[in-house]
Amino acid sequence: MTLIETYHLEVREGEMRVQAFMMSDTVARHTLDRLEQTAVPGLVQSSIDRNSLDWDVRILVINDQALVLRDSNHGVMDSLAGQTLIRPEVISAINRQYASVFRRDEYALNVAVSINDEINDRVGAVVLIADVSDISYTVANIRNTLLLYSLAVGLVVVVLVFFISHRLIAALRTIMKVIQRMAVGQLNVRIPVTSKDEYAILSRAFNNMAEKLEQQEKTRDEFVSNVSHEMKTPLSAIKVLSESILTLDSVPEDVYREFFQDITNEVDRMTNINNDLLALVKVDQREQSIHLTTINLNGLVEDILKRLSPLAEKKKVVLLYEEVRRIEIDADDVKLALAISNIVENGIKYTPRGGTVKVVVDSDGQFAHITIQDTGIGIPEDEQDKIFNRFYRVDKTRDRDTGGTGLGLAIARSTVHMHNGSIKLTSTPEEGSVFVLRIPIRK
Repeated sequence: MTLIETYHLEVREGEMRVQAFMMSDTVARHTLDRLEQTAVPGLVQSSIDRNSLDWDVRILVINDQALVLRDSNHGVMDSLAGQTLIRPEVISAINRQYASVFRRDEYALNVAVSINDEINDRVGAVVLIADVSDISYTVANIRNTLLLYSLAVGLVVVVLVFFISHRLIAALRTIMKVIQRMAVGQLNVRIPVTSKDEYAILSRAFNNMAEKLEQQEKTRDEFVSNVSHEMKTPLSAIKVLSESILTLDSVPEDVYREFFQDITNEVDRMTNINNDLLALVKVDQREQSIHLTTINLNGLVEDILKRLSPLAEKKKVVLLYEEVRRIEIDADDVKLALAISNIVENGIKYTPRGGTVKVVVDSDGQFAHITIQDTGIGIPEDEQDKIFNRFYRVDKTRDRDTGGTGLGLAIARSTVHMHNGSIKLTSTPEEGSVFVLRIPIRK
């Protein structure tokens, strides 16, 4: 029995129970003895308002011997009047207990209540029998309706699943095609983003990664080109000087010395480039561990400034040092000294005669702050994001004159990052630049 059928049967039973108790009261007023002795005209028919019911009901009045005294089907062939009706619901009602039975074979609902004839001290029963085939019809209609709705919903679900899966598969295929093209070196391809769902988020993240890879590839190509260019310049100079020596006859000794001095200078330049490249490769190796020791940062900076003071004196640049706090930090002293030295040396090289380069050491308790400020040529705002790139020069000609390789700031940034620190630049053209290195005090 389904829940729907059970619900409708319970509602019908409640209605029948009310009518049965009304009938019981009516019969009790006429007494069972009177019903047995004579007919009470219209008793059974008038005791129930049939017009108020949406279903047909048969009424039986039974005495305490289970004898049917009245049957609303009087005169019909299947009338039970005058017969003994032994049924569980009848026995329960005679024993003053309410009973209801659903007979599925007849598709009928029987409700039995007691008749309390107090005048004659007797107990009878009123039994209402209702045909509930209409409930079966209603349940069948509901079942068919639900089936149709289920089929419709199922069809909609299938269509939606097909549409969504097709869309998801199409998005995955697009991503796979882009990945395959990138795998063969086409780093300029991107995934089109036309929605705002999770695939759009994934696509944007992938496109961002592709842009960084493309930029990295461009940086690598530019790096190789710059290395070739930097090596080509001294090699060309050496070749020209060597050929000149070979083609000249009866040249004074001092000319030979000058030529050989120029060759030596170019070899030194190539050596500097090679050393800087090796240093950069070492700090770029992710798997390379740094050798941390507790060092006196103030002493480290003081040693660097002493080593660079001859260069500052040669350029007539004032080298200043300010110690706000004495600080000990966990760092790789060799690598950190190289980073600080490169920035200070750059400041000296690009500061005009009579200018100053000032180094300040301070701390906020968690991080050490090394501020390197110069009064040099400064860096245009649109160039400031590029100066940490390898071989990048704001003024290539001036940089070669100073003997730099264009790798010092790249080495400094990589070294600071190895220490989980950061480096920040602020600069104004013709006024100077300020580099701030922020290094954790404890690793």
